[in-house]
Amino acid sequence: MLPRLAFAALLVSACTAPDAPQAAPPATPRAEAPAPAPESPKTLGAAFEQPGDPRQQIDRLTVWGWSRDGRYFAFETFDAGPGAATCEGAARLFVVDADSDTFVPDGVVEVRPNSPDAQPCDPPDLRAALAPKRTALLQKHGIEVGHLLAPTEPKPAAAARPGAKTYSIALPPAREALATIEVLGGDREHAHEGKGAAFKLALELADHTALQLEPGVRRRPYIWNYDLDRGLVFTSPDGTHMAVLTATTELSFEGDRTSWMTNAFRLPPA
Repeated sequence: MLPRLAFAALLVSACTAPDAPQAAPPATPRAEAPAPAPESPKTLGAAFEQPGDPRQQIDRLTVWGWSRDGRYFAFETFDAGPGAATCEGAARLFVVDADSDTFVPDGVVEVRPNSPDAQPCDPPDLRAALAPKRTALLQKHGIEVGHLLAPTEPKPAAAARPGAKTYSIALPPAREALATIEVLGGDREHAHEGKGAAFKLALELADHTALQLEPGVRRRPYIWNYDLDRGLVFTSPDGTHMAVLTATTELSFEGDRTSWMTNAFRLPPA
């Protein structure tokens, strides 16, 4: 039998002995940070300007911008005239409802000289004379000057069918489409009769969604060709709408005049 003092020492030793090593707690899985959202494309902050060439009768093109909801779009052309009179040409403003691909009420404004032989010309500056009406129309439809992305230029692609031309179009931020254009009745020799040509324009998105933008019914007097080689595509900054600007070739008093028209529409959701 152990002496009472030795027993007490053993008891103290048992109570104060270090514990056995403990297993480390399982590591808590670290949550991964979410992927950063793609940056919104930057707007130009100013109107898009493409200089014209009066010697070649190529209109000056100005694209003013979009409304914040992407519904309304405005652009302008300036025709210096063929050089047949002292005062000639025209400044034209177009304000488009992209939901319906139509001009808004009073959305086409044209300013021409009051007389071809006035000295000085009246008005002396057609674009400046158009400015008050332009400002009022843009404000009325919430169009902000410079609220637009840099344009996309259509790139030639394999034609969908004989007689048509197909182009690839990059849509921001990361979509693609194919545009096919076909000119109907494009006979320059008979354009002076005032009948003009029509055209078909179709768009096919990457998911094979097909959109008919121009049905090929309307023949525009004196216009005998339409092309996307000189065309431009503007997508609204919010990505909801798009405007395709097609180059037009019109029989003029002196040769041919180049200008632009648009087909605007709502894009299907991505």
